[in-house]
Amino acid sequence: MDARLRLALDRWGCAHPRPLSGGAGVRRYFRVEHPSLGSALVVLYPPLQAGQDEDPYFEFRALHAYLDPVMRVPTIIQAWDDHRMLLLEDLGETTLEARLVAHPEEETAWAERAGWLLGTWLGPLTLGAPPQAFFMARRLDHARLDFEWAFSRAHFFNDFLQKDPPKWLDRMMDEVHATLHPRARFLAHREFNVRNLMVQGDNLVVLNFQDAGCGPATCDLATILFDGYWDWSREAGARLLGQVRKELGWAEQDLLEELRLSALQRNFKALGAFGYQIVTRKKGHFAPAIPRTLRHIRGHFQRLHNGEGVLAAEHWLRVAEKRLWQHRGDEEAGALG
Repeated sequence: MDARLRLALDRWGCAHPRPLSGGAGVRRYFRVEHPSLGSALVVLYPPLQAGQDEDPYFEFRALHAYLDPVMRVPTIIQAWDDHRMLLLEDLGETTLEARLVAHPEEETAWAERAGWLLGTWLGPLTLGAPPQAFFMARRLDHARLDFEWAFSRAHFFNDFLQKDPPKWLDRMMDEVHATLHPRARFLAHREFNVRNLMVQGDNLVVLNFQDAGCGPATCDLATILFDGYWDWSREAGARLLGQVRKELGWAEQDLLEELRLSALQRNFKALGAFGYQIVTRKKGHFAPAIPRTLRHIRGHFQRLHNGEGVLAAEHWLRVAEKRLWQHRGDEEAGALG
């Protein structure tokens, strides 16, 4: 057994750890038997590397303290800062994605609750944030947007599709970044999707918020409305959009204009992450998210009246489906070998 895990079990009186998989990060999660709670989660953060500027462990702790009074986040039962370990409440297995798959008739009700959370990030959490807080200084500025596009170029286009994006798309994304850069004034989760929301009773619990920072008002709305893991109905999408518009007080056209650009940026960013998980980390369960995200991108180009983009998205979708079959065959061959 891992020495750090043994240390955590001994300190907190837990037993029978079972590793949990499926996340995209470097944290390791174990479901354990707890002497009084029945079950809990042990979270092990990797050691901080020399020269590493950001510390995911303490950023999680600081953001947790800020969010906890305002919205439902996982309860920290115990923390061992010296060893970068947490004991968290066990929220079970029901993500919002799983709930929607099992009960699609509840979609509009959950969209209403998710929309309330979006409004809370844009309103109280943005207005109440200390200006000097690290998460307010961590902006989706031009440099960060360029970094995310470069990541998508490398891991989705080059590694996964095995081709370069067209030059016109590089120019277009630079224009998108120039437009979004000055709008990064609102606190955003930045990974606000149906796998980072857990269902507990009638409530949604927010996970994986440690990378929160300032982004455009439509950053989180774009992420969940055009989610790689779920296709919202028109009515449910209108609920999400309506909650954000209500909080911001913007005209619908102004909101939609920014949303189209944010959606394009967030979806290409997501494709980079999915490509990395499939090609580099061999995590095949991210595979269905790629065709869905490409269909979203095709829709963004249609709404932007960009025919070249629509044709390109159709082509990427066909190539992606072939690549996914190849990766699936490679995984099956590896399992047999």
